[in-house]
Amino acid sequence: MTGSPSAPARTFEWVDGAIPRYESFFTVDEHRDRDRALAAEHDLLEYDERGESANGETLWTVTVGDGDRSALLFGAPHPNEPIGSMTIDFLLHELATNDELRGSLDYEFVCLPVVDPDGVRLNEGWFDGPFTLSNYAQNFYRTPPDEQVEATFPVEREGYVFDDPAPETRVLMDLIETRRPEFVYSFHNAAFGGCYYYLTEPLERLYDVLSSLPGEYDVPLHRGEPEWFAMEAFDDAVYRLPTFADRFDDIRDRDDVNPEAALLGGNSYDYADRFNEDVVELVVELPYFRDPQIQDQTELERPRADVIRDGVRKRQTLLEEMRDGADAVAEHLPETPMAREATGAIPHFENELESKLEWAESTAETDRPATVAQRVDEHFLRQYHLLTYLGMLLRSIDRAAMSADEGARETLAETKAALEDVFFERLEDIRARLDYETIPIWKLVAIQARAGLLCLDYLQNRPDR
Repeated sequence: MTGSPSAPARTFEWVDGAIPRYESFFTVDEHRDRDRALAAEHDLLEYDERGESANGETLWTVTVGDGDRSALLFGAPHPNEPIGSMTIDFLLHELATNDELRGSLDYEFVCLPVVDPDGVRLNEGWFDGPFTLSNYAQNFYRTPPDEQVEATFPVEREGYVFDDPAPETRVLMDLIETRRPEFVYSFHNAAFGGCYYYLTEPLERLYDVLSSLPGEYDVPLHRGEPEWFAMEAFDDAVYRLPTFADRFDDIRDRDDVNPEAALLGGNSYDYADRFNEDVVELVVELPYFRDPQIQDQTELERPRADVIRDGVRKRQTLLEEMRDGADAVAEHLPETPMAREATGAIPHFENELESKLEWAESTAETDRPATVAQRVDEHFLRQYHLLTYLGMLLRSIDRAAMSADEGARETLAETKAALEDVFFERLEDIRARLDYETIPIWKLVAIQARAGLLCLDYLQNRPDR
């Protein structure tokens, strides 16, 4: 499937000159202070406090625009993904001061710049740099799934019921119920790789411009493996956003999976679709680090199944080392979300790898030659993703050592030293095999901002609505 030759009328190239050349990511406090100041300066913006996070942090929105449609934008649903919060910051400042842009978009913009402030604070150790693979992984934090915003919306399906939304999810639920948005922009990003997109419906006229957009900023398009092997592709690097129904149907007929244990709730689209059947959601996944090989489609003299098999085994070995370390210190780890996620992710990834290996060995499409991009993704980028969880485990061990007795401290120190050897050995292998660069923040903001504006402009002008 290829994109339509008819390009959108507006490309929003002016964004490049308007974006500040950010040198760091803003903290939670900096975002809040900037939004308060902006709303105080411009009467057309409304700053509202909307509730509290699980740890008592204030959640806030900034609303701007008086169009007939509603657009809901929220940043950092995964707290290690702050690009979107920066994009919202830019868009709010632009909508506040650019009368022409605001007047041309028939929307009221409801923006929640930091939806998981608790988790974002635990990532702020790398927000000022240095922007390296090591510093990012050693200061990484990911919220456990049962506390994540985009996994705890209420759902009901064929007897399965989930109705335990996180406090942050409840705030979004209220906004969705009252505003019934026609457009939802949930800001996510990857760490290492290339750019790719999720849409909830095929928007063919946008495919060509979305595919070419990252290249304007020297950001590669992701040509490796999809995030999940069974992902439905609308076009190159444009995927259909998975829903709760997709996940439910995937495991419903599997004897080896208990739905009660494997499933949680829905995502923002699942909930928004209840209140507006025409809602469209966009996700733009962007990396902090790039290597041009992730878009290299040169074929190797090896079938894709072999490359997947080798990559899976390499990661299985890493997970075994992580499990051994986690087991050695399990009784000493603190009762924190970080420790729970660092250890709980290990069986999750082990099961995921087994599923991928079964799929690769049973489907005909993996008989074809693998590409350079697929090999880089399988052997290095996905391994690096596991190292970020190892970073959380190391941080949890440090936390445990602060209050441990002498005997426990010795066990913790020995285990930490062994895991650090694993961490740096794997990291050095990735550094040696890849020639990675850090992508300037402003370029990432430009891609997300322009992609969102393209979708907004297209949706308000398409003839079928």
